[in-house]
Amino acid sequence: MKKSIVAAAVAAAIAAPAANAGVTIYGQVHVSIDHLEHDLLRPHYSAWHVSSRASRIGFKGTEDLGNGLSLIWKAETGYDFSDGGAWDSSGRNAYIGLTGDWGTFLYGNHDTPFKMAWYSTGIDMMGDTLIDANSLGSVEENRWSDTIAYISPNMNGLTFAASIQAGESNNNNGLADEYSIGVMYSNNGLKLAAAYEDERNDDDDRFMLGVGYTMNAFTIAATYVDDNEDHEKNYNISGSYSFGNNKLVVAWGREDNDHGRNDDSWGIGLTHTLSKRTTAYVAYGDSDDAHLKAEDDATTGFSLGMIHKF
Repeated sequence: MKKSIVAAAVAAAIAAPAANAGVTIYGQVHVSIDHLEHDLLRPHYSAWHVSSRASRIGFKGTEDLGNGLSLIWKAETGYDFSDGGAWDSSGRNAYIGLTGDWGTFLYGNHDTPFKMAWYSTGIDMMGDTLIDANSLGSVEENRWSDTIAYISPNMNGLTFAASIQAGESNNNNGLADEYSIGVMYSNNGLKLAAAYEDERNDDDDRFMLGVGYTMNAFTIAATYVDDNEDHEKNYNISGSYSFGNNKLVVAWGREDNDHGRNDDSWGIGLTHTLSKRTTAYVAYGDSDDAHLKAEDDATTGFSLGMIHKF
């Protein structure tokens, strides 16, 4: 009896700080079985893979500071489920900040407003899979470290965001050596977005326009990106149709460059919702220039995957 009482007391003491801190543990397990081919290589490449696709674990929390002001924080990192649980080296959103009726201010590691605007259109209907939209269209979307960002409140469907990135070097030592801005609108099934990003340290800037629309079971979205550094124009179109617990997705992307080369990629996928937190899917993709989102560059691929969110 005494041992049980002591054990319960110890457990309560350990749990109390976490409960008081308001910490939420969350994440996603996404693993697929893929068959990939690269027709442009000699000899021809063909192989099976088991891939962990942006699987992650995160911790986040808030603290009420009073007068409508709250402190917010997040620490998220990738986790590789296909290679035995080794921590993935890819950085994810990790920050601290303040939020209130006036909006949200944060600093740390975070998606740029350009990336936020691009995704807000609903263009990526099977994100992180073999037919991930930014891969099909070869769109560069960034998550900046050392960033300071502001995100406005939702104003009748309109939201805007801006961020700057400190250079942290002798040659680039300003507080805003790089900057990104985005404007997003969503109302009655219609989504609109525009964004601009300037990575002046790399002489790289890009501009984006996007639109999405949902009507009953149908959703369609399209984006256009003009990337100055790579002298490219990127196009994406995605569509989906939902029926029961299923969703059929078709996606297309094109990369046009100043050298006259046009690379087209397309994909088709079917998702099936097993529960509120678990989804299974099958996908097939084909690309002119190995844009498929895979462990190895691939021009064609087949993928069977499962996603569980916790």
